[in-house]
Amino acid sequence: MHSDLAASSNDAERRLVKSIDRHRAGPLALTLERRELGPYRGYSEMLLALRELRERGARLDVIGESVDGEPLFALAIGAADSKRTSVLLSGLHPMEWIGIETQLALLDRLVEKPPVDRRIVSIAIANPDGVIQVEQNLRLIRHRFVRFNRRRVDLNRNFPSYWGRFSLLKLLPQRFYRPGTGPASEPEVRAITSYLKGSMVDRAVSFHSFGGFVLHPYGALVRAPLDVAEHRRWARYIARRADPRRPYRVLQSSHWVPGVTAPGMELDYFHDQHGALSLLIECSRGGQDLLPPRLGKLIEPFAWFNPPRPDACAPAIAAATEPFVRGLVRPNA
Repeated sequence: MHSDLAASSNDAERRLVKSIDRHRAGPLALTLERRELGPYRGYSEMLLALRELRERGARLDVIGESVDGEPLFALAIGAADSKRTSVLLSGLHPMEWIGIETQLALLDRLVEKPPVDRRIVSIAIANPDGVIQVEQNLRLIRHRFVRFNRRRVDLNRNFPSYWGRFSLLKLLPQRFYRPGTGPASEPEVRAITSYLKGSMVDRAVSFHSFGGFVLHPYGALVRAPLDVAEHRRWARYIARRADPRRPYRVLQSSHWVPGVTAPGMELDYFHDQHGALSLLIECSRGGQDLLPPRLGKLIEPFAWFNPPRPDACAPAIAAATEPFVRGLVRPNA
């Protein structure tokens, strides 16, 4: 058994190294900072961060492949044999790099002191094809909005829970609303759900951007879940600490835009399929400067979602989220 695990880990390491080498490029921050877009890491640099976390004790696994054949990497921190599991997810929407940076900041904290009573599973780059496409656009100064995977499906409308349920979103043109041909029709979502099948997931956090919200279930239903009080208690705790000067707003996801529900969200999947307390954090409030307006940033979709200083919000959100991820029963006052 242990030899099988070691072989799997070694194979994952080899695939990680190959991916780093295949996508290696100069530091992306040098390009972005000249355009006031922030010191964000490119895809190969993100993978290097995963490798560093593995060297510090996190366990690495390959859980599947993207549409273009990119490996989907998962890290596990903490007690390998623990039944209780926390799941961290980011990068479903590939433009939202502040969510990835926030999760990496949280993983840095978790690997420093791994939990002894639970396993934490991290999928930091859930849509690698999309992230690679965004990076190419940034390097070539192409102002393109990228939300989907390579089959032009919104991965955060492709999860099995409530997929296909009617929503006003279905009235939008297909170019805007693409939930896929069926529940978990996309290889990225299928890899995530298959990998977690049978796990006792009781905590889940998904990192997105933007808006400064902490969202809780449901996304697909207008009514609140039975455990809404527990969701709100943790959401308010995180919201206050994510930005003490201007606390984030706490909201049921389906109430964000009145009357508009969103079937197929990961938020509902973790709650519906696993019974987990499930939160979605809209990290930061975007990267646009109100005054004076800068035309270059106004027409750059990357700046709509990502603040120019990720270090100004990612560490605070990571620290605010850590007790929830570690499975603390009740938030501290």
